[in-house]
Amino acid sequence: MVQALPFLQAAGSIVQGIGGLQAGNHNRKVAYGQATEEERAGEAQVLMQREEARKAIGTQLASQYSGGMLGGTGSALDALRESQVNAALDAMTIRRDAAMKAKSLRAQGDQARTQGRFALASGLLGAATSVAQQKNDWAQARKGRSD
Repeated sequence: MVQALPFLQAAGSIVQGIGGLQAGNHNRKVAYGQATEEERAGEAQVLMQREEARKAIGTQLASQYSGGMLGGTGSALDALRESQVNAALDAMTIRRDAAMKAKSLRAQGDQARTQGRFALASGLLGAATSVAQQKNDWAQARKGRSD
């Protein structure tokens, strides 16, 4: 039974490496899912922002007309254009922020997968080391030495 111990250690190293690989792949899948959700949330936020901008512009037009001005002309038109430009810039900012969060999450997912691959490689090397050490021990024992 003493001779089986290094082989059990080798098998344990392999199992540990496979577990690390599976965890890395799972974490990548989760991060990519979160990235997609960030993008969807960003688009939903853009839609809400656009709705609010339309309401604000409508209120702005109503105020212009109720104040006796001819709405949508002259400086009133400039104010409306500025509101539209600001709304478009806000939408772009929301999209950019969502895209950056998604990109970061995907990078984290890729890193998790890479760590999983390194865990597998480490497990395989650990198993190979255990087997090589056992072979060396057997060779030493045959020669009558024990180091």
